[in-house]
Amino acid sequence: MNNCFDIAKKFIELSNKDSIPMSPMKLLKLTYIAHGYYLAFTDKPLFENKIEAWKYGPVIPDLYHIIKRVDFSNNDFKFIEMYSQNNLSKEDSKFIETVWGAYNRFDGSQLSSKTHEKGTPWYKTYNGQSFTQINNELIKEYYKNKVNG
Repeated sequence: MNNCFDIAKKFIELSNKDSIPMSPMKLLKLTYIAHGYYLAFTDKPLFENKIEAWKYGPVIPDLYHIIKRVDFSNNDFKFIEMYSQNNLSKEDSKFIETVWGAYNRFDGSQLSSKTHEKGTPWYKTYNGQSFTQINNELIKEYYKNKVNG
């Protein structure tokens, strides 16, 4: 199974290829959103890392604690290689490209706003209590509803 760094690495590659700026918040939210849609379409998690409800939205702690120390302005993301398992399948890679195509125009703040809306898994989980794990079933249900309109 993938880890969150495999997914983040792919988003960074796409960001560099398309010359679209990446930020820590944007990377976290894109990774989370991709996981949500993947659950909706496949009934399987995209990555194994846990997701928690923090004050400012859903966070993948394993990814957050690594990227919070990185200067994104110099586009040097070699650090992610240390954590990526480099086993992203072609199908998963294509899936991430599809999510990128739909969400790359949004900055981190805009993506964060989308994950804070009423009815989101974060909204249903947070309740003023940071570090509470967001259940994959809740994420899957939310994104299935988005897909099915």
